[in-house]
Amino acid sequence: MLHKNLFPLVALLTLAPAAYAVPDANGNIPAGPPRAGGAPRAQGAGPADPAMAVKNYKVGYEEWQMATLLEKSATGLSGEEGMRRKEAVTAGFTRARDKFRSATASDPNMKEAWNMLGFTSRMLGKYEDSLEAYEKALALSPDYPEAIEYRAELYLLTGRLAQVKEAYAYLQKSTPSYAEVLKTSMKDWVKAKKPVQGLSDADRAEFTSWVAKL
Repeated sequence: MLHKNLFPLVALLTLAPAAYAVPDANGNIPAGPPRAGGAPRAQGAGPADPAMAVKNYKVGYEEWQMATLLEKSATGLSGEEGMRRKEAVTAGFTRARDKFRSATASDPNMKEAWNMLGFTSRMLGKYEDSLEAYEKALALSPDYPEAIEYRAELYLLTGRLAQVKEAYAYLQKSTPSYAEVLKTSMKDWVKAKKPVQGLSDADRAEFTSWVAKL
């Protein structure tokens, strides 16, 4: 159960239900989760349940939105309230992740569910699971810009800076609005100076210099 001080945030979802979605190629915010249907079921797979997949995706999407709002509201908080807010964020992303996983089980061809499974896994620090989910989304749709951008953010966290550059170059040509989202994330990463296991000082410095020129 959420702490009583968090309930006003719930009302915000009715005002901006997709406020934290990544913009599409035209810079527009997605209206919401995908409809039933999509790519054909893979040969040899069990019976698909697109309706259940969409149902789980919608619930996961709502949980993701709430967790994102809570995460932003927790910025700068400390003490008991800060800890409580962070625990609520983790719980929210966990619930969302469970629903996205259920959606992929019902319809393994729903690229959006794989993409958001990757996002929520990343937010929970499950980097290997996150990468696997993004790769499955991109196997279904190799030019899926949102998954390319999200995966690049995972590459930032894990120090795979050459792949981040490749993703940025690709997005610049294919969907510039996503390239701008990634550029903001790169600049934030440079500013934060968080340690990354296995990343050398020289590689960080070179990447920092490269980002500064964008």
